[in-house]
Amino acid sequence: MLAKTILSRILHSVRSWPAVSGLLVLITLHIFALIPYQNTLRTFSFDLYQMAFPRERISAPVIIVDIDEESLRQYGQWPWPRSLLARLLARVLHMDPAAVAFDIIMPEPDRTSPCQITKYMPGIDQALVEKVCALPGNDALLAQEIGRGQVVLGVAGIDQAAQNTVRAPPMQSIGPDPKNMMRHFNSALTNVAELDAAADGHAILSADVERGVVRKVPLTASVGNAVLPSLSLEMLRLASGNPSFIVKSSSNGIESVGVAGLSIPTQADGSIWVHFSPHDPTRFISAALVLEGKLDPESIKRKLVLIGFSGLGLVDFPSTALGERVPGVEIHAQILESIFDGTTLQRPAWAIWVEAGLMAGLGLLVVLVFPYMRASLHVVILLVTTVALIAAGLFIFRQYHLLVDVASPAFLFIVMYGATLADSLIREEIQLKALEDDLRKQREQAAKAQGEMEAAMRFQMGILPDASLTFMNEPRVDIAAKIEPAKMVGGDLYDCFMLDEHRLFFSVGDVCGKGIPASLFMVISKTLCKSVAMQDDMHDMEIGHLVSKANLEISRDNSEMLFVTAFIGILDLRTGVLTYCNAGHEKPLLAAAGCYPKELGGLSGPPISTWEDFAYKTHSYRLSSQEFLCIFTDGATEAFSRDQEEFGRHRLVDLLSNIAADANADSIIKNTFSFIHNFVSGADPSDDLTMMVIKWNRGTST
Repeated sequence: MLAKTILSRILHSVRSWPAVSGLLVLITLHIFALIPYQNTLRTFSFDLYQMAFPRERISAPVIIVDIDEESLRQYGQWPWPRSLLARLLARVLHMDPAAVAFDIIMPEPDRTSPCQITKYMPGIDQALVEKVCALPGNDALLAQEIGRGQVVLGVAGIDQAAQNTVRAPPMQSIGPDPKNMMRHFNSALTNVAELDAAADGHAILSADVERGVVRKVPLTASVGNAVLPSLSLEMLRLASGNPSFIVKSSSNGIESVGVAGLSIPTQADGSIWVHFSPHDPTRFISAALVLEGKLDPESIKRKLVLIGFSGLGLVDFPSTALGERVPGVEIHAQILESIFDGTTLQRPAWAIWVEAGLMAGLGLLVVLVFPYMRASLHVVILLVTTVALIAAGLFIFRQYHLLVDVASPAFLFIVMYGATLADSLIREEIQLKALEDDLRKQREQAAKAQGEMEAAMRFQMGILPDASLTFMNEPRVDIAAKIEPAKMVGGDLYDCFMLDEHRLFFSVGDVCGKGIPASLFMVISKTLCKSVAMQDDMHDMEIGHLVSKANLEISRDNSEMLFVTAFIGILDLRTGVLTYCNAGHEKPLLAAAGCYPKELGGLSGPPISTWEDFAYKTHSYRLSSQEFLCIFTDGATEAFSRDQEEFGRHRLVDLLSNIAADANADSIIKNTFSFIHNFVSGADPSDDLTMMVIKWNRGTST
């Protein structure tokens, strides 16, 4: 009996070597950050740390002078004249702040300056032009105010091949040259030279955005041959009166940055993990209050003042690790608060080795110890170990503000346990004949499913009208449409037909999701929309009411809670008047040869089947005979290349800005699809791709 036990253990040890070898490979990949999706898991766990223990505001050294909705309402839309910004800055400086920074880049001269305005006034008297041009420009007024205080202007780093000159404060380097260790930009988007020259401080505004979330911000970065501090660090330098900022480095990378008397630990590339607190409206003061002189000077005196935006439509609102969407300027404020309170986050260099050690210990526990333990103890050890790891990570974060990844070891522990458990079950329960039978059944089912899918695809494509044939004898309109499902069947839809001899009805939609459920919902939605449109009592009804009625019909018995975004319109071929309703769909583009495309505005309501009794609005627009109405689904803008680069709306706009003079609807669609196919380079489509192009031919009669 003893000999049998010893032999069994020897045989098990031999079988364990592949698992041990695989564990060593995983640990090596972890150390060199080569495990797919591990960074996503790690950052997710770090976000959970912050959600569990968000930073508490101890001090309030920063005030944000906010160009908010109220400011825009009172003083007009953005961009404001620089003379108004000069007034705003003068008011702020009068209240004696420690330093002021603009989270705004002004790369072009102010077109509202007196002399600039005369260029847009044909026939103006030359003598009057000379008098007007003798007045100080708005840029000069703002530069004058910038020169009166401790003001920081920022630049945005861009990775273009060309380099431009960037003004930078002096850097004091301790240790090896840190320039090659930090985040590098080939060039930068800078301010007007007149403003740049007047500012005492210059900083980099760029942050690392990962899937729309800001977690890390470089405290220093190189732009061309210059090294710039971050906006927060440059404000501290000016406020403290130091002539330079300090970067301390070693052979392992950058260790810290700061100014005399202040050292901020950083990651090896000079960045820091931002320690977020919840969004706090008390950080903000409306620019309107400052301009009106209604603000108590003590609220700004000797504080660090950031001037930035929160007005809707002026700025993108990135997400923080807490899952909140905040104005970008608030992130700079949170960095300064964290520095003042001594609560900056750090991921120490030794963390990777601690994590590797945990992975090795837990992996060996599963491979070498678990086989000799009772199965009832496995789950207990698994749960206790996982909870202990999470608790340890939270404790280290809360107590020492350190980021240690315990999610990766815990995940590996669970996966390895699952793998060994599966291996044991396979060895004991699965027989060769069962495998052969299962394989045969799978092949039969796959062949059957393939045939059914092909039939479904033929049916789905068959119910879509062929625009070129449908309107072959209608010279008053040039229309083309095309759809490419991401899978064999898809959830995009389009339709086009004549309501009567003069009115063209058309629609383009996108069902949430892909595959069979979306395709079935697509067929239902298209059929119901057409049915509602063809009813006699709908012919004289506004398109918004038509969509409301279709929405009511589609929403019934929608047990799967699917919805569809749609752009639905009616084009009067006599006048070119387009009446339309946009139910949560991508805004169409109006394009013409020699013109830059523009959006067709007017969002009418939410996607269809999300709000059963919603009253959709009708919008109208008169098409010219030179314009192409380009309607598309998000499969165009959200197509991804093999490098996971998004095609984006800007590329589509650029493509449509180069329409040839002899282009027609069909050629535009073919060119667009070809351009997107070349961009994705054979990568799997991320979504269904649909496009419809319509052009009204003025003056052509039937």
